[in-house]
Amino acid sequence: MIYAIEYEHLTDELIKNEKTQWHFNEVKNHANEYKLELSDDEFKGFLKLSLKDKDIGWLMNQMRYKRTFTEALISYITY
Repeated sequence: MIYAIEYEHLTDELIKNEKTQWHFNEVKNHANEYKLELSDDEFKGFLKLSLKDKDIGWLMNQMRYKRTFTEALISYITY
């Protein structure tokens, strides 16, 4: 069984062009890879970070170990 949340309800709001489409898919694919069910706010935060070329994979990996989005961000900044 493949873990896949599509986050379709966010597409109209967040996808504006090819660049945002690519980053949207990156966030979605990483979240599904780490089996994370992101809140809308977390997804939007990860999209902003992805658009700024931040390592969202590392951050999501931290969340996989039961850290919150905020805790993962603090770890990223202090790492």
